[in-house]
Amino acid sequence: MSDKTAIIREAQKFLARGQIDKAIAEWEKLIKEYPDANTYNTIGDLYLKKGDKTPAVDSFHKAARFFRDDGFSLKALAIYKKILNIDTSNTSALYALGELSEEKGLTTDATKYYLASADILSKEGKKDELLKAYDKILSLSPSNISLRNKVAEIFKKEGLQIEATKEYLHIARLYDEKDDINNAGMYYKKSLDLQPNNNEALLGLSSIYEKTGNPRQAQEYLKKAVELAPSNTELILKYAESLVKAKSFSEAMQYISKITEIEPSNTAARKLLGEMYAESGDKQKAWEEYKVIIDEIIFGGKLDEAINILTMFIDTEPVETRKKLAVLYKQKNDYESAFAELISLGDAFIFSEERMLKEALECYKEASAIHPHDNELKEKITDIKRELGEEYAEPKKSVEESLAEADIFFKYGLYDEARTMLESLKIQEPENADVHAKLKSLYSETGDKEQAVNECIILAELYNKSGNIELREGILKEAYEINPEDPRLLERLSMQPSEEFVADRGVSAPGAEDYSEGAAEAEFYLRQGLYKEAKAAYQKLLELFPGNNEIREKLSLIEAKTKEEVRAEEKPIEEVTEKPTEEFVISDILEAKTVPELTLESDVLGIFEEFKKGLEKEIGTEDSETHYNLGIAYKEMGLIDDAIREFQTSKNDPERLIPSVSMLGMCYMAKGLYPLAIDSFKSVMERIGTKDESYWGVKYELAEAYEKNENLKEALRHYTEVYGWNSKFRNVAEKINLLRVHVSKPAEKPVLTEKQKIKKERVSYL
Repeated sequence: MSDKTAIIREAQKFLARGQIDKAIAEWEKLIKEYPDANTYNTIGDLYLKKGDKTPAVDSFHKAARFFRDDGFSLKALAIYKKILNIDTSNTSALYALGELSEEKGLTTDATKYYLASADILSKEGKKDELLKAYDKILSLSPSNISLRNKVAEIFKKEGLQIEATKEYLHIARLYDEKDDINNAGMYYKKSLDLQPNNNEALLGLSSIYEKTGNPRQAQEYLKKAVELAPSNTELILKYAESLVKAKSFSEAMQYISKITEIEPSNTAARKLLGEMYAESGDKQKAWEEYKVIIDEIIFGGKLDEAINILTMFIDTEPVETRKKLAVLYKQKNDYESAFAELISLGDAFIFSEERMLKEALECYKEASAIHPHDNELKEKITDIKRELGEEYAEPKKSVEESLAEADIFFKYGLYDEARTMLESLKIQEPENADVHAKLKSLYSETGDKEQAVNECIILAELYNKSGNIELREGILKEAYEINPEDPRLLERLSMQPSEEFVADRGVSAPGAEDYSEGAAEAEFYLRQGLYKEAKAAYQKLLELFPGNNEIREKLSLIEAKTKEEVRAEEKPIEEVTEKPTEEFVISDILEAKTVPELTLESDVLGIFEEFKKGLEKEIGTEDSETHYNLGIAYKEMGLIDDAIREFQTSKNDPERLIPSVSMLGMCYMAKGLYPLAIDSFKSVMERIGTKDESYWGVKYELAEAYEKNENLKEALRHYTEVYGWNSKFRNVAEKINLLRVHVSKPAEKPVLTEKQKIKKERVSYL
């Protein structure tokens, strides 16, 4: 394996001599053995320096992929922006920037990048990738109907019929959810126009006609859907249901038979068959169908549905239905209904032909657990026991049955009965935690604190034996809450860890490792010209190390660089005195600070407009942060009017007033509305409390606005004040020298026409 350090040293030597190809060869030698994002980034820069853009872009893509895979999304974002500065139509970079923006929650930015990518992919005819981009756009605003409609129209135009159909169906569903039946029906029909055999559209129209009271038309669409999918049991069942509703029982039977042929155990088909038999008055046949599926309905948790079905067949099958009803009512904690069913079932056993006394006795005893003081019921039980004589032997209850019975006593306030049963169980099962827990609850409820604490202590010892320290501590705390003065608790509680000690254990202070890691990330952003990200990283560091002057210096540098960038962007074309050489262009790309403005074709711009409208509906005027961020995004895209509207909204928030008005000034400058820009910058300056760098930055902007508005004396005055604060701020010295020449130059005497001379003579004569 090669010596990594030696290769790097060799590459640097070649670079120092200007031998870029040899330097690249060394770095590529290194990348084969040590693939790394930073190395790919270096190789890309070198290719770019020698003017080879294609391998440069390829290297940058590899670097970005490494950064993304390693979780450094902001570093990847920086690399993709470098790619766009080289090739504004690089769809892979645009799409990746969309994904990264989406991950950061920057929905507008993500949409902008995806749309720019889609625009180029459409021109290149790359339909698969185009669909992928539009899927991303739609996922960002899933309920925006106008946006989806625009996309559907583009799909139609591109010949993507299946995708257009999907969008129309989605829109139809959205309208259907809003109960807008007319529009839902219109879009289902649009789907059918593109795909006449689309089942979802057929079913949608069937549902629409059913809602509007046209069952015949609904049935026709449903039948067509079944014909298109003859093995789809769900569709066949739906059609069979419509036939049962229309009382077309013989035809319905044919379709139900088809279902049972395909799926013999289809519960829904049996249920529909039972419903059909019940509707036609044949209850015995109906019960035969329902009894096969009733347990499945119960296991599915549909207790109310099961109760309704069983109630329908009490006369047909009284024993089986009442047994199940009693159990279901208990599950629903409806003990009164359960009691009634148990009594009725017991009576049915007694008065049956077989006179089933044992079964009746079990029913009455179960009912007695619910109402133990019902004397009439007690007499019934005594009579049956006497009649059974030697045949009757009291079965021994299990612990679980006894606990369940105690629960019933407890629920109905029969505390003495519950206590008797539980204390008896305690003797039989001294180490049963459930028994002690029930007793603890009972003693607490009846106000017997001493016994309640006693049960807590027993439980603590049982938990301790089983090694469950957490439960032990919990139950001892509960005992303390019941009676904090109980002396039995003092020794036990003293064995627990001090909560104050746990609370006092703080997180260790940030150290050198935190600083170096954070500083490295911030420095990376700064080198790539991502000042916003660099600023955020340094501010985060400053929170950890508030006394660090180096961080403050870096933040001041970023502030100055940002202002220079804005100035450079707004510099008039006529100020450029000579055409840049190719070498200058390359170095300018290497030092690029922002992504070039994205321009969109009319179709795609229309989609972005719909996205904006949808977004404006979702966010309220009170969401100033979103409006401010939207303004920034619109300004970047060159949508200045939209940006102005957003900043006008965000400035209503006092916390965002100064930055919003400042951005308004920038927007007015971009539109050439210099008087409005002057008013905005003056307003900002009045509100800035201290004369820090931001104050002088705004004053410089104000001076430029005056200059553009041809108020040269005012411009000179403000530039001079900035110069007095910092003579090296931006190009203030150059500005002052230029303006002094113009201001001191005497006004040229105007040359008058003959008409103007005559007019002047008349005025002077008068």
